[in-house]
Amino acid sequence: MNLFIILTMFVLACSPPPKEKHETATPEETTDCGWQVGQVACDFTFFNHKDKKVSLSDYKGKTILLDLSTMWCYWCNIAAYDEPKIQKLYSRQGFTWFTVLTQNRNGDRPSCADLVSWVKKFDITSPVLSGDGSILDLEDDGVDIGYRVGGWPTFIIIDKNMVIKKYIYGWSYENITLAIEEAL
Repeated sequence: MNLFIILTMFVLACSPPPKEKHETATPEETTDCGWQVGQVACDFTFFNHKDKKVSLSDYKGKTILLDLSTMWCYWCNIAAYDEPKIQKLYSRQGFTWFTVLTQNRNGDRPSCADLVSWVKKFDITSPVLSGDGSILDLEDDGVDIGYRVGGWPTFIIIDKNMVIKKYIYGWSYENITLAIEEAL
């Protein structure tokens, strides 16, 4: 019975909120990109914790774990605790963990100060950006308008050629490390 309660709380806590109306994401200067496995990942640019613009395409040539998270999500926080260990484990093999935080603890877009606190709290050395809903698709309605979020956190494995290899919904250290190893 306790397992049922814990699983129910997890689903409720980390399920995406109802989809807000936002502009459809448009890839930057790229026409041959998409959001599905096997497609070239659509590029985006957001600000990091140092208030500098960073693009996904800046990391072309590396295997990327794109982490779509929120600051209020319990499992997103658990994943962030493991990020430094995983980043260190695979960085010499051309890997980077790339976090896009889409909401702070109040549900707003994270500020630079929010990003700084996240980086310090979890001792993160890889990119952490303040994102918005423009790159996300929170509905399973058959219309692809962004990276498909099936709950928080959502992880996307992107290979060195920027091709989407796999989506992983939810946090599991074992599943993430296995997916990274398969992609390297």
